[in-house]
Amino acid sequence: KVTIATTYIAGVQQVHVAEGDSVEAGTPLMVLKSSQILERLADLSSRRARLAAEAADFKIRAETVAKLLPLAERRERETGKIVAAFDELSDRQLITNARYDEALSANFDARQSLVKMRTENETLSDELSALDAARADANEALDDLRRYYDGGIVRSPVDGTIGTSAANKGDVFRPGEPMLSIYTGQTYVLAYLPRNYLFSIEPGMKVSVTGGRSSANGIISEILPVTDALPQEFQNTFEPRDRSQLARIRFASEPPFPLNEKVGISLDRSWW
Repeated sequence: KVTIATTYIAGVQQVHVAEGDSVEAGTPLMVLKSSQILERLADLSSRRARLAAEAADFKIRAETVAKLLPLAERRERETGKIVAAFDELSDRQLITNARYDEALSANFDARQSLVKMRTENETLSDELSALDAARADANEALDDLRRYYDGGIVRSPVDGTIGTSAANKGDVFRPGEPMLSIYTGQTYVLAYLPRNYLFSIEPGMKVSVTGGRSSANGIISEILPVTDALPQEFQNTFEPRDRSQLARIRFASEPPFPLNEKVGISLDRSWW
């Protein structure tokens, strides 16, 4: 049995299957609507838009710095040449102190501007790399959530038959609450072995299985190393709750019994 449930609060908008329907893997079972997921999708979309805007702003700043950086380097070189020339003139006392201070100040401003631009250029490069990684994470999270939510469509994960407890339109489910069950795989009978028998019961034995309207031949495929409480219809009202070891009975072909039918099991006469 495969139980279909969600990890979020959701309301059922449409139901495409009913009890007993046969489904294939990928078949739409129902359509859900979750305000929790829709809000999360909106948040992720807003975050991606903000990151895209920040990335565009950073790229404009980086391009601006890249274009101004050669001019700043040239300005720093030219002011350095002027200072070097003024140094010679100052040694020969051919320039005033005011002009000399102006040249030094201009050279200092040019170097300071160049250092800031180079630092900003390196910082913007690192910030753009981090921002690109954040955008990739946001895009991946948004795409994963969209694929997971799939517009609210719940699809069957396996081939099988819908069980008796199916959701109805308008139902609201909490995380982990079963919405419906799908029975899949090879059909078998789960047998509760009696404890007081005059002969041993072993795997490989042929048995006859009888239901309400039909019967079939099967084989005990395995005796499980576990016990379980007998269903209510097998219990004696006036005795303590009984438990029995479990066995599985398989069939060569699809048996004529409906799911969850109570059947009787007897040893095939060919074993007597």
